[in-house]
Amino acid sequence: MKMPRLYKKYNAKQVYGKDRNIKIILGISLAISGLLFFIGILFFTGVLRVEGEALTGFDFMTFGLLTTIGPIGFYNHVIAKRKKEIEEQLPDFLREISSATSSGMTIFDAIISSSQGDHGRLTYELNMMSSQLSWGIPVSEALENFAKRINTPYVKRIVVTINKALEIGGNTPAVFEAAAKEIDQVKLVEEQRRAEMSLYSIVIFISFFVFLAVILIIDKTIFAEFARLQDSTSQMTGASVPTGFSAMNKNIDMEALKNTFFTFVLVQSVGGGLLGGFMMDGKLSSGVRFGFVLILITYFVFKLVF
Repeated sequence: MKMPRLYKKYNAKQVYGKDRNIKIILGISLAISGLLFFIGILFFTGVLRVEGEALTGFDFMTFGLLTTIGPIGFYNHVIAKRKKEIEEQLPDFLREISSATSSGMTIFDAIISSSQGDHGRLTYELNMMSSQLSWGIPVSEALENFAKRINTPYVKRIVVTINKALEIGGNTPAVFEAAAKEIDQVKLVEEQRRAEMSLYSIVIFISFFVFLAVILIIDKTIFAEFARLQDSTSQMTGASVPTGFSAMNKNIDMEALKNTFFTFVLVQSVGGGLLGGFMMDGKLSSGVRFGFVLILITYFVFKLVF
């Protein structure tokens, strides 16, 4: 018996369509991050060194990680925001078509007439659809091209429903009105999910800052005292200091301890950002964006405070 597949294969072309910018951004960011990682490795092996330790291998590794996830994360955020604004304007456009067809206009004339209004981000796409119709392209094909350009599941599903209804025939105004109501209901469900899951995301982000604060307190109290005792015992003679305590203090490498703390918080920032952003928006791209911000906060806190 063949077991069903429990996962969905990731398809970049289905997610991004024919967006060439995503390939350019990925190529440039990966090339720069690869160079930064290579420089970081040279610092770790001792081949490169900066006077005063202003920059270390951990710095270049962090820069490489930021360069890897930053551009693609914020580009996806811009694209997702644009698509969301288009989807918010789409129900009003569909209701205008429904009203126009109810008054006796054909779908061809209704789309051209409705596209002349101001629909925000949707206006450009409607003008393109209107131009395609004026070139003699069928309504169904113009709607399919529109769905491919927007490239969201909701728009694709609505276009398929409308085209099937137009093919079968019937009450056309009711079809567009039903499509508008469906988008409104989907938006309402998304807003409710976002409001509920945002609470869990806030808990994750608060946990990150609490963890960062605990690391900072430990460094400024317990290990700061260890460093002070280590400096004081290094100036004393071996006879005046207990042998076991002196040996214990001399084994503490404060720079290695700082790098260890930084690694702990860095892992927490990446994991917390990915999980918190994904739970808030249901998209991994949002998690990448939040991860970038938390990594940046971690880096500056360790540079300025530790």
